[in-house]
This record gives sequence, C-alpha cells and structure tokens, in this order.
Amino acid sequence: MEQVFEGIRQAITLKALVMVSLGVFAGITVGAIPGLTSVMAIAVLVPFSFFMAPINGIPFLLGIHKGALFGGSIPSVLINTPGTAAAAATSFDGYPLAQKGEAKSAIQMALYASTLGDSFSDIVLIVAAFPLAAVALLFGPTEFFALMVMGLTIISAVTGSSILKGLLSMLIGILIGLIGQDIISGAERFTFGIGNIMDGVGTVPMLIGLFAVSEVLIQSEKKLSDLSNPPETAHLKGGRSLDLKELVNVKWTIMRSSFIGTAVGAIPGTGAAIATFISYALAKRASKRPEEFGKGSYEGIAAAEAANSAVAGADLIPTLAFGIPGSASAAILLGAFMAQGLRPGPGLFQEHAATMYGIFTLLLLGNPIMLLQGKLLTPLFARIVTIRQSLLVPVILLFCVVGGFIYQNSIEDVKVALIFGLVGYALRKLNFPLAPLVIAYILTASAEESMKQALVLSDGDFTVFLTRPISAFFIFLSVALLGMAIWKRPWAD
Repeated sequence: MEQVFEGIRQAITLKALVMVSLGVFAGITVGAIPGLTSVMAIAVLVPFSFFMAPINGIPFLLGIHKGALFGGSIPSVLINTPGTAAAAATSFDGYPLAQKGEAKSAIQMALYASTLGDSFSDIVLIVAAFPLAAVALLFGPTEFFALMVMGLTIISAVTGSSILKGLLSMLIGILIGLIGQDIISGAERFTFGIGNIMDGVGTVPMLIGLFAVSEVLIQSEKKLSDLSNPPETAHLKGGRSLDLKELVNVKWTIMRSSFIGTAVGAIPGTGAAIATFISYALAKRASKRPEEFGKGSYEGIAAAEAANSAVAGADLIPTLAFGIPGSASAAILLGAFMAQGLRPGPGLFQEHAATMYGIFTLLLLGNPIMLLQGKLLTPLFARIVTIRQSLLVPVILLFCVVGGFIYQNSIEDVKVALIFGLVGYALRKLNFPLAPLVIAYILTASAEESMKQALVLSDGDFTVFLTRPISAFFIFLSVALLGMAIWKRPWAD
C-alpha cells in the first residue's frame, strides 16, 4: 500500500496534470484533422517526452493516445471524413445527424461514450496488469520466446488485407531489428560499415520516418486544390446539446461495447477497427430501433465510440504485462517506456511499482480531463477540421526533423528518419501494413535474447521449444491461428 500512495502522490502534482492535459489536447487536435492519426502524433512527439521524468512523459503520450481516438469522431460527424478506419462507423450515424442540425449533440454523444469506454478499459488494465505480470514471472526464456512468436503470428495474420504482405512486413521488421551487434558474440550484422548503426537502428527516428514522414509524402501527393480548400462546415454549426435522457437510453449499449472493445483490444493485432464494427453490428441487432442505424442513430454513435476508445487501455495489457505490443501505437509506447528505463514485462511492476501506480492514476485522470476539454473546447476542435492541409504538411515535416534531431542531437538520426520515410511511403503505396513491421522490430531483440538463453540452457537443443508444455502450447497455437487465417482469407488483396 505504501507504493500505491507514493504513486498517487507523484501523480497529483501540477506538472504531471498539466502534461497529461497537454497530451489529451494534442491527441484530440490531431484526431480532429482528417487523415492524421494517433500513431503519427505519438511518433512525432515521443522524443519530447524524453526530457521529462517518466511520471510526466509517459502520461503525456498516453493522453495523446486516448485523446486522438475521440478526436477522430469530430471530422466523422462534421464532414463524413473519418481520419482512421476505427472512426468510420461513427460517420454512419454522426454525419446524418449533422445534416439534420444535430452536430453538437452527436459529438457530445461520441465524447461521453468515448470517456466511459476508455475509463472501463483503463480499470481493466489496472486490475489485470499486475496479476498477469505475476504469472509472467513463472515464464522462462523458452516460454517468452514462444509467446513472442505467437504475438507476431497473430499481428501478421490479422493486420491488413493480405496475409502474405503481413508476414513480409513482419520479416522486414525482424531484419531491421537484427541490424547492429550480436548480443552474444558482439559481431556486427547488416551494418555494411556504417558506424552510426552499430548499436542498431534508432527506434524513434525509424518510427518518425515510417509514420510521420511517410504521411507528409502521402498528403503531398494530393492536388493543390484539395490541400488549399478547407471543407465546408458552416451549415453544420450550432445545434442542441445532448439530453441526459438520451445518454441514459444507451447505457447498455455503452456497457456492452466497452466490454467488447476491451476484450478485442487485449488481443494483439486486432485493433480498434475490428472492435468498433463488431460492437456496431451487435448494437444494431440488439436495438429496438434498428431501422435508424445509418440514418442518424445516437445508439450507433455510442456503440462505435465506446468500443473504439475501450481499445486504448486494453491494448496496453499485453504490452505492459508481457512486453508484447498489441498495436502500432502500443509499440511506440513500449519504446517510450524502454527509453525511460521502464522495460515492460514481469519485472516492471516489481522494480517500478510506485511509478506504475502513478502512471495508472494519471491514465484514469486523463478521462475526466478529456471530458472537460471536449465539453468546453468542442467549437475550437470543430474549427480545426477546416484547417488547410497545405499549412499542415510543412508544420508536420518540421516536427519530424526536430524530433529526429533531438533524439540524440544527431543529424544522422534525421537522415534515418527521412530514409525510413521513403520506406514507409513505398510500403503504404504497396498496401503493406506497417504495424507488423514496427512490432517485429521492437520484439526482435527480446525474442533473440530469449531464444539464445533457451538454447544455452538446453545445450543447443531446439526441441526444447516443443518439449516444454507452455512453450509447445504457444507454438502450436501460432501454427493453428496462421492456418485458420490462411483458410479464411485470400493471400492477395
């Protein structure tokens, strides 16, 4: 209990509360801009968190993570332009309501549902993370390697429209993760004589390049007229506030969707989009007025947004307990934890218990902060939707350069960011999912270490991964899941 109170004491400080508030504001702002995502925002801003203590820097990034999920509902409602696939279901009913002059109440429903869904998943994270980490302490290197293989298999098989491209993306990530020195022999691998990558490719510059610089290149492809002309939203301004009765009427929908979002989000590789559409479909089936769905149903908005935001806390469960990120955003957050000296996994809650209790406290406080900002600043966020893309593109590129440089005060890292920007652009144009690449890159070092430790303990016997029960279970489950994915979906897009 002493560590709990110490964590709460660290969290209830003006600086910590200001940082999580800034993170939520930045997340909603980015989410409100069509085409921009929380992954890009976290990747760009993660270097700035390194100048803060973990109790300030990590909640700042978590605030961005949760704020962007609600922010994505704003352009979905106002201009029928979801910034992410997860926000697409919100536009089904949000935009028809906006056309009826009820944009304000539709956004408020999205805000309330997002806050409640996010709060539910955060509580589940806090309750589940510590016991799961305790279970993980029973794992040896053999079990951890098999667990990481299973996580990579799931992520590669379910992310994107092509299993083959998901697997290839994972292999690219593994190859990038192997660049540098061998952890056992110290021999150089894939460095080609380039001195600044002897210790491996910098995580932050690579992430900035893959997600932010590539986004700049994608946006720059658009016609100048598309970039310069803001969408017209004047006819959607105003409207009434949401009635308390309307919120009460969807309470069961929010509860069901929060549970679905949390359950789906806790499975690596599934993501918010899957949870959102499952929740939307079930809400329509259970509704007393299913004919209203797609024509302006507050119940539809509640189902989509509660499930969408419930993933925010849930995908941190495997990330913090086992060190296996459940999504691209979680992978970046895992890298931020490691950069701050907080290595996710079973030891995290033993060695840094007070800090984790403080971070969890701020994670929960971020929800009422998001609710307050959403209530007071909705008109401002609605205006952000109309910002011209021609102004945003150079600003984003500037942040990419600055973020890459301040990581280690090296111009070489800026070059790495720009190179991976081109790589990310090429992969996105070819419809390769980036999440398997990033997560495989993040996990490669830990997986290699676990594999080699297991082989040392077994005198080089590879069958150790099949003779130990838990390890064998994870390996066979990986094969089964991959086989099911191949059987149900085509290899091509």
